[in-house]
Order: sequence, then structure tokens, then C-alpha cells
Amino acid sequence: MSRRSGASAIDKATKLRSDIEDLKSSAKSVESSDVISSPASHEFDKLTSVEQSAASLGVNPDSWKPIAFLNNAHYAQLTAANMLDDTLARRIEAFRVVASPSGVSA
Repeated sequence: MSRRSGASAIDKATKLRSDIEDLKSSAKSVESSDVISSPASHEFDKLTSVEQSAASLGVNPDSWKPIAFLNNAHYAQLTAANMLDDTLARRIEAFRVVASPSGVSA
């Protein structure tokens, strides 16, 4: 018969809990820092509302391009079937405008 050591499991759980608490405290310190006054926020304010919507998605504009034919076909199918929420459709359109090379929707 094998015997499990309870002490190592307790030690691992204690270390995990302490790591989680450390992450929580570091996240709280980041949230409380003055992010509003950063230079990036001034640039964000200069963007149009469509560009701000796309920028708030947090996705690199180039990430949509490798399978664009598949994305475009699926998006067209969903919009034709009226299966997209208005907010999601608006955000996708904003992303498409900003991601296009000329800045104009395709």
C-alpha cells in the first residue's frame, strides 16, 4: 500500500494561497495607481468614437487578417441571419474600420 504525504499537499496549498494573495495585492496596487494621467490616455481621447471602440477591444488589428476570408464569410452569415447583438456588431464594424489599411470599411 502507498501512503500519501499530507504535509506536502498542505504546503503546496499554503504556497498557492500566498501566491494568490500576492497577485491580488499587486492587482489592487495597479488599479489604485494613476493610470488616467498617462500619455496614452491623451492619445485615446484624440481618437474618433469608432477608433475608441476598436481600441477598447484590446486586440491587435493585424490579428484578424490571417483568416480574413473565413472571418468575413462567418460574419456575413451571422449578420444575414440577424444573429449578432447590436453592440457586438457595432464593435466588429469599428474593428474592421480601424484594421483596414486605408481606414475605410471593406
